[in-house]
Amino acid sequence: MTITTNPPSDLQARPMKRSDLPAGLWSTRATFRHGQCDPAGIVYTPKFFDVFNQAIEQWFGEALGISYYDIIGARRTGLGYASAAATFFIPCMMGEEIEIVVEVTRIGGKSYTLTLHAFKGEDEALRGQFVTVATALDIHRSIPIPDDIRQALTVYSQGAKR
Repeated sequence: MTITTNPPSDLQARPMKRSDLPAGLWSTRATFRHGQCDPAGIVYTPKFFDVFNQAIEQWFGEALGISYYDIIGARRTGLGYASAAATFFIPCMMGEEIEIVVEVTRIGGKSYTLTLHAFKGEDEALRGQFVTVATALDIHRSIPIPDDIRQALTVYSQGAKR
């Protein structure tokens, strides 16, 4: 058995204020419904991943100008998650609205990382991190990020002003 006295840095994450993020990042809003919550009215953990994924799909079209559905459908390029994680700071309750802000935090050869910040007002309620790998859906193998997606990710990340 291994005992660690210093937790990994992601476990030491601190919530941000909305104003801490650079200007120019795309955002959307989501309201939590009855069916997304437990009997105490708190949002079920897996529902956050569904909401985050919906935001990413919307972000592709609105911020990057590329149809997420065309990428997966006609182009047969997968954008699957190699890693998906969330850090929770404040509970979200039934009927509450959050603002989800998408930040590109890394662009690699075959993968990129998105950090999604979910705010209740000015306070960060949770943060999601998604490492996405480009794949050829017909052969189920990783491929280099397609040029148009790489270009759009780069332009978007450069448009954020700190």
